[in-house]
Amino acid sequence: MYQLLHRSSERPWDMSSYALDSLPFADRDSDRHLILHMQENRSHLTREARLCFSVIALLFMVTSLAPAMKGQWLVPAFSMLAMAALTFALERHVKSRPASETLELADGHVRHRDSAGRIVQYPAYWMRLATEGRSQADLRLFLRSRDGAIEFGRCLSLDEKREVAPLIAAALVKAGGH
Repeated sequence: MYQLLHRSSERPWDMSSYALDSLPFADRDSDRHLILHMQENRSHLTREARLCFSVIALLFMVTSLAPAMKGQWLVPAFSMLAMAALTFALERHVKSRPASETLELADGHVRHRDSAGRIVQYPAYWMRLATEGRSQADLRLFLRSRDGAIEFGRCLSLDEKREVAPLIAAALVKAGGH
């Protein structure tokens, strides 16, 4: 999931979506910023996902019945341990902090901050957007310059990456990049 933020001179921080021509760099006002905040989607399990999880648990129980009838108690014990481990992993994942990134185009610079706190900053003038993908289901977004490269959007889904790419490309052109 992502949020496109900007600051106009008339009002404080405002969250909205833009058409490509109305990005906040239209008048090259130096106090306006474009900030793209990206975060991993941590939605609750859907009804279908809970049903699938229940079916897996039922299959573990059913497949361990025949060995249990023959006196092989390690199979049902392993099945219960496997379900407990899967449940524990899901609970830990839900409680962990989601990955996030912030990409800011402001004052002729591009800044990228990830969830680990690393900050990378390059001049926007030499920046260009590059995409890489090994297949239709794979897409990686890069901002490249002569000083280095920034990979961004790692925590976005494929559709979100496709939505964000033209917005960043237009913002780079209006900010002075290539």
